[in-house]
Amino acid sequence: MISQDQTQTAPAANNLKTAGARGLPLNVFWIYVVAFFAVWSVRALIVIRIDDSIQSPLGKNVFSNTVKFVIWVLPVFVTLAICRLRPFDYLKLSTPVNKRGLLPAMVVITVWLSLAIIGESIISGKSIGAILSQRSADWLSILAGVAVSPIWEEILFRGFFLNRLNESLSFWVANVISALLFVAVHMPYWVSRNGFSPGVTKNLVNVFLLGCVFGWIMKQTNSLWPAIGAHIANNFVSVLIHG
Repeated sequence: MISQDQTQTAPAANNLKTAGARGLPLNVFWIYVVAFFAVWSVRALIVIRIDDSIQSPLGKNVFSNTVKFVIWVLPVFVTLAICRLRPFDYLKLSTPVNKRGLLPAMVVITVWLSLAIIGESIISGKSIGAILSQRSADWLSILAGVAVSPIWEEILFRGFFLNRLNESLSFWVANVISALLFVAVHMPYWVSRNGFSPGVTKNLVNVFLLGCVFGWIMKQTNSLWPAIGAHIANNFVSVLIHG
């Protein structure tokens, strides 16, 4: 039996798939991906020195997020507009949230974050209460610091990359590829600073798994916003427990 939510979202998804395939050929999409990674590698390896020279944490955060918006988000909207696609619909920024998928999505991300906190408790030897309270006075500033970047990242990787790949491939194949691309975008900066250390390798594995989870959340809810919320929550907990 087809649910009311499925009845409402399936035609829109089919229309989006047809429009996307017509609007952005797959070979052009991969040219876009290669060009993006080339530009971002220059940013992560060379232009990052500007960030390092900024003394103010707020100034550094504003500069970083502005550069990321210009490189990650603005070209996406321009590309979709050129292809005569509605960017907010295509990226699932304006699609109604499938409420039936929202609860399992919240359960999954809650379990993930709980495991991260428990793992840190075991590794550090601190109680969970001590971990959560160690920076309680900074919670608002931490949240403000991590709230913007996940929006830009989800727009590009789940909103654009995953949705376009899913037009030509099955969801899980597309989701794994987009998650691998999500790993790759973190590599230039992390590896240049720390090499392939065990810590970096662990972080890359975490990024891959999170990329798959965020993609699944978008599919379950038919909206990018729950994935953005999960991404912000993950970054908040990560800063809270790791500093």
